[in-house]
Amino acid sequence: MPAERKRVLIVDDDDDLRDVMQDVMIGLGFDALQASNAEDALALASHGGIDLVLIDLGLPLVDGFEVARRLRATERASSARLVALTGYSDAQSRKSAEEAGFDHYLVKPVQPDAIVALVNQAPA
Repeated sequence: MPAERKRVLIVDDDDDLRDVMQDVMIGLGFDALQASNAEDALALASHGGIDLVLIDLGLPLVDGFEVARRLRATERASSARLVALTGYSDAQSRKSAEEAGFDHYLVKPVQPDAIVALVNQAPA
C-alpha cells in the first residue's frame, strides 16, 4: 500500500501566489489546499489531516499571526507544522511569529526545495 500523501494548506490573499504554490506542491507529489483568508483556512484545517500550513502574515482582517494562534488552539490542527511565508523580514515580525506558534519563518521569495524539506519533516 502506498504511503499517504502529505497535505499542505496554503493561506495567502494573493490569488496568483496561491495558485502557483498549489501547482508546485501538487507537482512535487503533495496534496495542496488553499485559502485566501483566516475563516477559510480555519474551516479547512478543522477537518484535520493537514501536515503543513504555509501562512502569509499580511492577511486582511485577521492576520497570519492570529491564524497561527487559532490553529494551535484547535485539536485537529494543533499538531500541523506552521510556516510563516511572508515578505516581512524584520526581527519583530520573526519574534511575533514565534510567539504566535509558528515552527518556521520563510521570507518570500522562497525556493520550492525549502518548502519540500519542511513538508517532509511534518508529522505523518
